[in-house]
Amino acid sequence: MSPTRRELVRATRTRIVDAAGRLTRDRGASGFSMDVLAKEAGVARATVYEHFRSKRSVLDELASSIARTVTMDEARAPTTDPLVALRDILGAVCRHWAEHEERMNGLRTLTALTGGDQGAEGIDDKQLRRLMEALSASGQMRAHWTIDEATDALGALTSYATYERLRRAPRTPEQVEAVLAKLVVSIVSRGTNGSANHA
Repeated sequence: MSPTRRELVRATRTRIVDAAGRLTRDRGASGFSMDVLAKEAGVARATVYEHFRSKRSVLDELASSIARTVTMDEARAPTTDPLVALRDILGAVCRHWAEHEERMNGLRTLTALTGGDQGAEGIDDKQLRRLMEALSASGQMRAHWTIDEATDALGALTSYATYERLRRAPRTPEQVEAVLAKLVVSIVSRGTNGSANHA
């Protein structure tokens, strides 16, 4: 397949998925047929079936597409103080989930209908592990926590499911961040250098 043909195929596939996204928002995931999808995408019904063998496969692709758009970007300015990095991550997580609440709810609906994998709902485990290793190396992690346990706990605390649960109270994203900071105190301790925890 030539590069031009490959780009055309990719563009058509994207157009179909984008049309499915619009229809899902307007009518719900079960509120349209493949014929309606073809019309919305501006392609022939046969073209839709060339790219997707069923409506479920279109919805699975839509869910994957949404999951990619809500994945947290881990590119941050490095800091030498792991407690400051932890505080910054909690704030970034709350801002990120507040910005993507509608998309996450749509993603949840799609995955419930298709039975597919929802994808990442939080920060990459490798990033969290590096942070926990830095806390441990600086003597700022409580002794009863292993790095693996602390990584898992922080992963749970920064997940969308936790954010969503804490928002139901109702709380603002800033209030959620404050609650998360209180919970994180169970992981961190006063460092050997005498700095107080400011997470």
